[in-house]
Amino acid sequence: MSGRLAQFNQPHTTMPDDWKPQWNIAPGKPLLILRKTAGQLECASVLWNLTPGWLKDLSRASFSARAEYLHEKPMFRQAFAQRRCILPVDGYFLWLQQGQRKHPWYLRRKEGGLALAGIWERYQLDDGQYWDSCALITVPAKGLASRMSDRMPAALNSAEQAIWLAESTAVTALQPLLLNADSRIEMAYPVSTAVSNPATQGPHCCSPAGPAQTLN
Repeated sequence: MSGRLAQFNQPHTTMPDDWKPQWNIAPGKPLLILRKTAGQLECASVLWNLTPGWLKDLSRASFSARAEYLHEKPMFRQAFAQRRCILPVDGYFLWLQQGQRKHPWYLRRKEGGLALAGIWERYQLDDGQYWDSCALITVPAKGLASRMSDRMPAALNSAEQAIWLAESTAVTALQPLLLNADSRIEMAYPVSTAVSNPATQGPHCCSPAGPAQTLN
């Protein structure tokens, strides 16, 4: 499963003042999401590790959620029904088992970015301060991603994004939407093993370190 994302191109919307490009985002770090607020699309910087307001043990925070169980797991159920979002990314990383080691690969479209399905929460402190957080949603891997992992982030096309974000969408329609969506990945290639260190940043994180695989 992908535990790293790349977000270095700005979404076409108003950006948070403190945003900066990131090529190797690990869980627990800030990332951008798109969500509906008062009917308007908002871009916000949130923590990548879902922390519902009722959560007492923050070590239980989850950075991903399986689409098959969103409706029944207490950690995800309410956000799934009421607080859905999009994670706009340039690509994501998967680790492929090669002999005794796992090697990072970068997966992306040939042109443009990906819109990954997510859910978000707000954690309120006693003094009134709060932070927002999110988890990305995973589905069984398809296409190129299935060569490296049994899970992948759920990527949505423009029509699917509109349905996912709409408050009027019935919850019963959301899981089929996620599970039937195409992977949207068109190419994958190995990258430097330095990516395995979350402190590694810069465009070289997403640069090929070997031949690319593409869809025929």
